[in-house]
Amino acid sequence: MGRKYVDCRELSGDAHCSTTIAAENDKELMQAALKHAINVHGLANTAELRKQISSHFKEGNPPL
Repeated sequence: MGRKYVDCRELSGDAHCSTTIAAENDKELMQAALKHAINVHGLANTAELRKQISSHFKEGNPPL
């Protein structure tokens, strides 16, 4: 299994957020992405948010 990543701009629609999070597995990536969504964007930890985040997971390393 390779790395995965998620780009916050694709999730939040916030063009000013330049955060991209990468991790070795889905669980680690979800934990980091949730922490970012809650602490930075003020979102609530809901099943809907977790589903939205996981639907944007991509295989590989984020582009530079």
